[in-house]
Amino acid sequence: MGKESLILNSKIGAIYIRVSTDKQEELSPDAQKRLLIDYAKANNIDVPMQYIFIENGISGRHADKRPEFQKMIGLAKSKDHPVDVILVWKFSRFARNQEESIVYKSLLKKNNVDVISISEPLVDGPFGSLIERIIEWMDEYYSIRLSGEVMRGMSENALRGNYQAPAPVGYKSVGSKQPPVIDTETAIIPLTCRKMFLEDNKSPRSIAQYLNACGYKTKRGNLFDARGVIYILVNPFYAGKNRWNLSERGRRLKDPSEVIYSDGNWEPLWSYDDYKKMAAKVEATRLRNANTGRKSKRDSAYANHWLMSIMRCSRCGKSLAFQNRNGVPGYNCWSYAKGQCDESHYIRVNLIEKFVIEGLDNLLHQDKLQYEIINHVDLSDSKTIDIERKLKKLDTKEKRAKDAYINEIDSLEEYKENKKRIENERKKLQQELDKLNVKKKYDTSELDQMMFKNITDALNVLKDEKAENEEKANAIRSVVECIVFDRKNTSLDFHLKLVL
Repeated sequence: MGKESLILNSKIGAIYIRVSTDKQEELSPDAQKRLLIDYAKANNIDVPMQYIFIENGISGRHADKRPEFQKMIGLAKSKDHPVDVILVWKFSRFARNQEESIVYKSLLKKNNVDVISISEPLVDGPFGSLIERIIEWMDEYYSIRLSGEVMRGMSENALRGNYQAPAPVGYKSVGSKQPPVIDTETAIIPLTCRKMFLEDNKSPRSIAQYLNACGYKTKRGNLFDARGVIYILVNPFYAGKNRWNLSERGRRLKDPSEVIYSDGNWEPLWSYDDYKKMAAKVEATRLRNANTGRKSKRDSAYANHWLMSIMRCSRCGKSLAFQNRNGVPGYNCWSYAKGQCDESHYIRVNLIEKFVIEGLDNLLHQDKLQYEIINHVDLSDSKTIDIERKLKKLDTKEKRAKDAYINEIDSLEEYKENKKRIENERKKLQQELDKLNVKKKYDTSELDQMMFKNITDALNVLKDEKAENEEKANAIRSVVECIVFDRKNTSLDFHLKLVL
């Protein structure tokens, strides 16, 4: 409807309603809408239903982050100029940033659109404009002050050890301002990361591949990658330390002096010493790669090709690296490219894909398969996790008892008595743990059936033209540790694995 069709002295209006997230005293959206419609009727302003714009739980500091506001501004300045006036309950609902308020009001003025606050009536003339500017300044000051108060409150809460974010994988939030608790179903994920990285000396990339092969998912239900594993390893949360104010909303890290650390009020999965060891190891790797100009290896899910890092050279045993020769993708021994291997193993991608799929197909027709069994210890049982944690605490108690003796706090008899008590308790816990970790015994035929089924499942994915590169990468790694390629004989040697 254009303005030319309006009856005499009648105006077309739009209504803008915004309720922000902060705990301020303000009217509900329904209450604002009722008062604004009543005002419009009393002042001969017609407001079509499609011209009522409502936003809930959105800050007024930045207009570009308010979609309904932008729709309304776009409507008001459109060519047919369908709106004469915009009604708001308070000017703070329109904008809390004075600079943006002036810009948008000036833009609307040029299109003959007024902005009216029904609870803050202004007089005409220069004095009314001055009062309007003062109200805008007060609104912006309140917004800045409120932001500072919220920040101070959250800082104080962090110093008290309270976690103020969703619990990471391995834990769950219980609500009611209670600390996070260990999730017995997913605690195996961070515990596996710690063991493989700290004790088995595996890379974050290898750990991610293992987690994906076992079917584990991130907190958001995605596949793991090296970056996600590193996040777990260097997150002090798992060592019982609270870290807050690390980064901006855009993920940019803040100055270290602004970051708050405190003792958390939840139960840790590992010691702070372990956290420091893992953080130092990750940082050493980062510095080494930076100094040598090497880039971190990418997770299989993001590799250039699904066979990347899994192919081996039959001559020297090194990996076959993915390369692109004049637009033709292929693989070759990276050691050969460096002059360290005397035999080229170059093969085009389309050929190696064909050979791998044919090779897996042939395996399904064999009577017997050779494969490595990888035992996956299920730590998801809450009793198992509890016993593991108690055993670690006994190590700490034993160290303290020894320190007390060395520092002449306890006598030799007291030290022997404490040590004997700790050993008896450790033996009892270990016996309980051994009972819980007894694995199901499989006979050879059962294992073979499982291996054949896993290969069949992997082949179904590899043959699927619609399957993503990421899906194929995880499918091949679920059954194959590596594939040795012999170029001279055009043969493949599959090193199979069965994860139990």
